[in-house]
Amino acid sequence: MTFNLANIPVLETERLVMREWRESDFDLVHGIYSHEENSRYVGGLFNRSQSWRYMASHVGHWQFRGFGMWVVERKSDGTAIGYSGLWCPEGWPEPEVGYILHRDFHGQGYASEVARRGLQFAYEDLGWTTAISLIAADNHASKNVARKLGGHLEANTVIFDGKAEIWRHLPASEFLGASNE
Repeated sequence: MTFNLANIPVLETERLVMREWRESDFDLVHGIYSHEENSRYVGGLFNRSQSWRYMASHVGHWQFRGFGMWVVERKSDGTAIGYSGLWCPEGWPEPEVGYILHRDFHGQGYASEVARRGLQFAYEDLGWTTAISLIAADNHASKNVARKLGGHLEANTVIFDGKAEIWRHLPASEFLGASNE
Protein backbone atom coordinates (compact mmCIF):
# COMPACT_ATOMS: atom_id res chain seq x y z
CA MET A 1 0.00 0.00 0.00
CA THR A 2 1.36 3.42 -0.95
CA PHE A 3 0.22 6.84 0.28
CA ASN A 4 -0.21 10.08 -1.57
CA LEU A 5 0.35 13.56 -0.16
CA ALA A 6 -3.11 13.65 1.43
CA ASN A 7 -2.47 10.30 3.21
CA ILE A 8 -5.17 8.57 1.24
CA PRO A 9 -3.96 5.01 0.69
CA VAL A 10 -3.90 3.66 -2.84
CA LEU A 11 -5.57 0.24 -3.05
CA GLU A 12 -5.62 -2.20 -5.91
CA THR A 13 -7.71 -5.08 -7.11
CA GLU A 14 -7.03 -7.37 -10.04
CA ARG A 15 -8.39 -4.88 -12.58
CA LEU A 16 -8.72 -1.60 -10.71
CA VAL A 17 -6.87 1.07 -8.74
CA MET A 18 -8.59 2.95 -5.92
CA ARG A 19 -6.85 6.32 -5.54
CA GLU A 20 -7.10 9.85 -4.14
CA TRP A 21 -9.35 12.53 -5.56
CA ARG A 22 -7.99 14.99 -8.12
CA GLU A 23 -9.48 18.16 -9.52
CA SER A 24 -9.43 16.43 -12.90
CA ASP A 25 -12.06 13.98 -11.56
CA PHE A 26 -14.71 16.69 -11.68
CA ASP A 27 -15.96 15.78 -15.16
CA LEU A 28 -16.50 12.18 -14.00
CA VAL A 29 -18.43 13.30 -10.91
CA HIS A 30 -20.56 15.76 -12.83
CA GLY A 31 -21.11 13.15 -15.54
CA ILE A 32 -22.56 10.86 -12.87
CA TYR A 33 -24.73 13.48 -11.18
CA SER A 34 -26.01 15.13 -14.34
CA HIS A 35 -27.63 11.92 -15.60
CA GLU A 36 -30.87 10.55 -14.12
CA GLU A 37 -29.91 6.88 -14.55
CA ASN A 38 -26.73 7.34 -12.48
CA SER A 39 -27.93 9.78 -9.87
CA ARG A 40 -31.39 8.56 -8.91
CA TYR A 41 -30.16 6.35 -6.05
CA VAL A 42 -27.55 8.74 -4.70
CA GLY A 43 -29.20 12.10 -4.26
CA GLY A 44 -30.67 12.95 -7.64
CA LEU A 45 -29.53 15.33 -10.33
CA PHE A 46 -26.91 17.96 -9.47
CA ASN A 47 -25.90 21.09 -11.33
CA ARG A 48 -22.18 21.76 -11.81
CA SER A 49 -21.83 23.69 -8.57
CA GLN A 50 -23.55 20.96 -6.56
CA SER A 51 -21.36 18.32 -8.21
CA TRP A 52 -18.25 20.28 -7.25
CA ARG A 53 -19.33 20.60 -3.62
CA TYR A 54 -20.19 16.91 -3.46
CA MET A 55 -16.76 15.97 -4.81
CA ALA A 56 -15.12 18.29 -2.28
CA SER A 57 -17.11 16.66 0.52
CA HIS A 58 -15.47 13.34 -0.34
CA VAL A 59 -12.03 14.90 0.04
CA GLY A 60 -13.07 16.46 3.35
CA HIS A 61 -14.50 13.17 4.61
CA TRP A 62 -10.98 11.72 4.59
CA GLN A 63 -9.79 14.62 6.75
CA PHE A 64 -12.61 14.38 9.28
CA ARG A 65 -13.07 10.60 9.51
CA GLY A 66 -9.73 9.17 8.42
CA PHE A 67 -11.43 7.12 5.71
CA GLY A 68 -13.58 7.81 2.70
CA MET A 69 -14.29 7.13 -0.94
CA TRP A 70 -11.63 6.49 -3.55
CA VAL A 71 -11.77 7.33 -7.24
CA VAL A 72 -11.77 4.05 -9.17
CA GLU A 73 -9.58 3.70 -12.26
CA ARG A 74 -9.17 0.79 -14.64
CA LYS A 75 -5.60 -0.51 -14.67
CA SER A 76 -5.83 -1.36 -18.35
CA ASP A 77 -6.14 2.24 -19.55
CA GLY A 78 -6.21 4.60 -16.53
CA THR A 79 -9.84 5.57 -17.15
CA ALA A 80 -11.64 6.85 -14.03
CA ILE A 81 -14.93 4.94 -13.92
CA GLY A 82 -16.53 6.02 -10.64
CA TYR A 83 -15.84 5.99 -6.94
CA SER A 84 -16.14 3.54 -4.08
CA GLY A 85 -15.19 3.20 -0.47
CA LEU A 86 -16.19 3.99 3.07
CA TRP A 87 -18.70 6.64 4.06
CA CYS A 88 -20.19 7.90 7.31
CA PRO A 89 -21.33 11.52 7.12
CA GLU A 90 -23.23 13.22 9.91
CA GLY A 91 -26.62 11.56 10.41
CA TRP A 92 -25.62 8.16 9.00
CA PRO A 93 -26.71 5.18 11.09
CA GLU A 94 -23.18 3.67 11.03
CA PRO A 95 -20.21 3.32 8.67
CA GLU A 96 -21.06 2.23 5.14
CA VAL A 97 -19.38 0.57 2.20
CA GLY A 98 -20.62 2.24 -0.96
CA TYR A 99 -19.92 2.83 -4.61
CA ILE A 100 -21.16 4.51 -7.73
CA LEU A 101 -19.88 3.87 -11.21
CA HIS A 102 -20.54 5.88 -14.33
CA ARG A 103 -23.32 4.17 -16.30
CA ASP A 104 -20.89 3.27 -19.11
CA PHE A 105 -19.17 0.84 -16.72
CA HIS A 106 -22.15 -0.97 -15.21
CA GLY A 107 -22.52 -4.73 -15.51
CA GLN A 108 -18.82 -5.59 -15.65
CA GLY A 109 -18.29 -6.74 -12.06
CA TYR A 110 -16.37 -3.62 -11.08
CA ALA A 111 -18.75 -2.66 -8.26
CA SER A 112 -18.35 -5.98 -6.46
CA GLU A 113 -14.60 -5.85 -6.94
CA VAL A 114 -14.12 -2.40 -5.36
CA ALA A 115 -16.75 -2.87 -2.66
CA ARG A 116 -15.00 -6.08 -1.58
CA ARG A 117 -11.62 -4.31 -1.47
CA GLY A 118 -13.06 -1.38 0.48
CA LEU A 119 -14.63 -3.72 3.03
CA GLN A 120 -11.35 -5.61 3.34
CA PHE A 121 -9.55 -2.31 4.07
CA ALA A 122 -12.18 -1.35 6.66
CA TYR A 123 -11.75 -4.63 8.49
CA GLU A 124 -8.01 -5.19 8.17
CA ASP A 125 -6.64 -1.65 8.33
CA LEU A 126 -9.26 0.32 10.26
CA GLY A 127 -10.36 -2.41 12.65
CA TRP A 128 -14.05 -2.24 11.83
CA THR A 129 -15.99 -5.27 13.03
CA THR A 130 -19.09 -4.68 10.93
CA ALA A 131 -20.36 -2.49 8.09
CA ILE A 132 -23.54 -1.70 6.22
CA SER A 133 -24.63 -0.50 2.82
CA LEU A 134 -27.64 1.80 2.49
CA ILE A 135 -29.53 0.80 -0.64
CA ALA A 136 -32.71 2.18 -2.22
CA ALA A 137 -35.49 -0.42 -2.22
CA ASP A 138 -35.65 -0.54 -6.03
CA ASN A 139 -31.87 -0.60 -6.60
CA HIS A 140 -31.62 -4.29 -7.46
CA ALA A 141 -28.10 -4.04 -8.87
CA SER A 142 -26.73 -2.74 -5.56
CA LYS A 143 -28.61 -5.41 -3.65
CA ASN A 144 -26.92 -8.01 -5.84
CA VAL A 145 -23.53 -6.53 -5.01
CA ALA A 146 -24.34 -6.69 -1.28
CA ARG A 147 -25.42 -10.32 -1.65
CA LYS A 148 -22.19 -11.20 -3.50
CA LEU A 149 -20.31 -9.85 -0.48
CA GLY A 150 -22.41 -11.97 1.89
CA GLY A 151 -24.71 -9.14 2.98
CA HIS A 152 -28.36 -9.43 3.93
CA LEU A 153 -31.30 -7.06 4.39
CA GLU A 154 -31.47 -6.03 8.02
CA ALA A 155 -33.90 -3.13 8.26
CA ASN A 156 -35.50 -0.14 6.59
CA THR A 157 -34.56 3.43 7.43
CA VAL A 158 -34.99 7.02 6.28
CA ILE A 159 -31.93 9.02 5.23
CA PHE A 160 -32.33 12.66 4.21
CA ASP A 161 -36.08 12.22 3.78
CA GLY A 162 -35.62 9.21 1.51
CA LYS A 163 -36.34 5.58 2.26
CA ALA A 164 -33.45 3.13 2.20
CA GLU A 165 -32.71 -0.41 3.22
CA ILE A 166 -29.88 -1.25 5.57
CA TRP A 167 -27.90 -4.19 4.24
CA ARG A 168 -25.60 -5.76 6.83
CA HIS A 169 -22.30 -7.15 5.61
CA LEU A 170 -20.63 -10.19 7.08
CA PRO A 171 -18.76 -9.48 10.32
CA ALA A 172 -15.01 -9.02 9.94
CA SER A 173 -14.08 -12.52 11.11
CA GLU A 174 -16.42 -14.20 8.62
CA PHE A 175 -15.65 -11.88 5.72
CA LEU A 176 -11.89 -12.12 6.14
CA GLY A 177 -12.07 -15.88 6.65
CA ALA A 178 -14.09 -16.23 3.44
CA SER A 179 -11.70 -13.91 1.56
CA ASN A 180 -8.72 -16.07 2.47
CA GLU A 181 -10.23 -19.40 1.43
